[in-house]
Amino acid sequence: MEEIFKKLNYQPSSLSDIELNNPEEVIKTFFENYPIHQTRVVLWDLYKGWTYHASEYADLEQISTMMSFYTQMVDFYNASFICAEKRKKGL
Repeated sequence: MEEIFKKLNYQPSSLSDIELNNPEEVIKTFFENYPIHQTRVVLWDLYKGWTYHASEYADLEQISTMMSFYTQMVDFYNASFICAEKRKKGL
């Protein structure tokens, strides 16, 4: 497991120790907050926002939603990486 964490932590991970040892909970929480159909819409909006509307202002709720989505997406990728590595090593 330590080798997996070394690969993951070439940049600091925002996952807690509990989340590092139970990445399935991070994945479950992600999909509780962002159903799969909504993730496609939000990800596209994020892309459009950065690409086409960077100079326009969004309302506070939209900004908060996008920031929360980004943060959870990073955690999701980290947790998914751990799951994939654990499966490869049979852990």
